[in-house]
Amino acid sequence: MPRALIGSCLLVLVLYTLLALVISGLMPFDKLANSETPISDALTWIPALGSTAGIFVAITAMIVILGSLSSCVMYQPRLEYAMAKDNLFFKCFGHVHPKYNTPDVSIILQGALGIFFIFVSDLTSLLGYFTLVMCFKNTLTFGSIIWCRKRDDYKPLWRTPAFGLMTTLAIASSLILVASTFVWAPIPGLICAVIVIATGLPAYAFWAKRSRQLNALS
Repeated sequence: MPRALIGSCLLVLVLYTLLALVISGLMPFDKLANSETPISDALTWIPALGSTAGIFVAITAMIVILGSLSSCVMYQPRLEYAMAKDNLFFKCFGHVHPKYNTPDVSIILQGALGIFFIFVSDLTSLLGYFTLVMCFKNTLTFGSIIWCRKRDDYKPLWRTPAFGLMTTLAIASSLILVASTFVWAPIPGLICAVIVIATGLPAYAFWAKRSRQLNALS
């Protein structure tokens, strides 16, 4: 049983809930709703701390964001690498650096693409684009568990209790986030996300067919 994973998720849930309660108690709801930096703005309402707390929280938030970005840089290129190794993507993404043993081509191309998006779009549109794509991807990932459970060769080391309920809640939560994205996200980012999602499925079907053909020849 993955006790560390469950424990860390519960800890993060408790901390985020406490943070939300503290912020909502410090700052009026009308100001909180219109604030672009709610955490730092809320702490400035503490008389003993004032603006110093806001600066500290802003720096802390930057460190957390950099940590999150670092994790994305670590895992995302390895997805393309794994797909390339399974003949589901371009072979160049499967290249490994001879010295650092990292998927260098995948990391460089992903970084270049991210820099390109920053210059050609605004932050809000990018946030809407990635939020919609990630939430839709999570929905498909959660749904795949139902399909895997029906396979005879699916024998995981640990099975989630109340699997049907947990999967349903996860899918419903992701769909709610998908729907809410259409409320606040700019139209250009949503259009790009819909195009990527719509073309991603047939693209995967093409690569999967090609992979089966290559495996048949080998």
